[in-house]
Amino acid sequence: MKKMLIDTSFALKNKTGVGAYIITLLNALKLVGIEPQNRELKLPNKFKFRFIFHVLWLNTLYYFETNFRNPDFIIQPGFIMPFLTNRKTKYITVIHDLAHLRTKEMPAYNRFIFDFSTKIAIKKADILVTVSETVKQELLIQYDIPIDKIKVVYNSIGQHFINAQINNNIIEKYDLEPKKYILSVATLNKRKNIPELIKAFEQISNKYPDLKLVLVGGMGNEQREKLTKHPNVIFTGYIKDEELPTLYSNALLYMYPSLYEGFGIPLIEAQYCCCPVLCSDIPVFREIGAESVEYCEPEAEGIAKGLESLISNTERLKELSCLGKENVKRFSIDKIKKQVEIALNE
Repeated sequence: MKKMLIDTSFALKNKTGVGAYIITLLNALKLVGIEPQNRELKLPNKFKFRFIFHVLWLNTLYYFETNFRNPDFIIQPGFIMPFLTNRKTKYITVIHDLAHLRTKEMPAYNRFIFDFSTKIAIKKADILVTVSETVKQELLIQYDIPIDKIKVVYNSIGQHFINAQINNNIIEKYDLEPKKYILSVATLNKRKNIPELIKAFEQISNKYPDLKLVLVGGMGNEQREKLTKHPNVIFTGYIKDEELPTLYSNALLYMYPSLYEGFGIPLIEAQYCCCPVLCSDIPVFREIGAESVEYCEPEAEGIAKGLESLISNTERLKELSCLGKENVKRFSIDKIKKQVEIALNE
């Protein structure tokens, strides 16, 4: 059996795309017959200068351990590569997106870190893995990289969806009724485009007074006061993973208004739960959603138009539900396993 280390620092503690991707990788590797040894730099969640301490750890304690153990592979799923590497080991670094180049709201310090780390990964890694063909093409355009060095390994739904028990008490907990709310799962940063979704909902809410907009994620009452006073806009904040399948399954539709993503896990989560999807017309959603979702322009007017075209169109909602259930098969763990095997055998 091949020996492998994987750096799981930070990501598994947070409800992030990176954390979800690590779990997908671990499941796929298990099917391949590899049980990676997790390594983690443990720091408090709000610890300052995490990046600096992480880089120091990678190039000291972590480096010494890799030389002692001589693993066949080391995976850096959070894109940060050590400067010092073991010549006998193949390094695999995952590039999740190029948000630092595509969005302007990121602070200059963060943009520098992401750009610097990406360039180091390109130079030092033996294999670069991207989470979508879209990100792969962005990398090839932005940086001078041999195309054979980049492999695509998709994301997949979490185990809490596969083993989900639908619990209608969760719907009651948030004062909701089945098929009478639009769902969106996102943090509140500009590229997630939640303010435009709220504006769109406000534009159509008079026509659909019983319809609610449910926003799940890193948004609380302090953001609510700044964004809207509409009584039918519900901010849940972060919720338990086990509650998500029920919310997806009972939603009228899922709205994904992002301006930029590297993959878009909620899209396939919604489809797994037979929830119709309306999303912004951006390249990665065209790749992941294909013909199984409806698309709209990602500004308030375009979103409102897209919502109205679906809200009362029962037949189209049913069709999207069926198309989505079929589409999500493209991202099964067995398909991910095959992609992992291709990446490891280079």
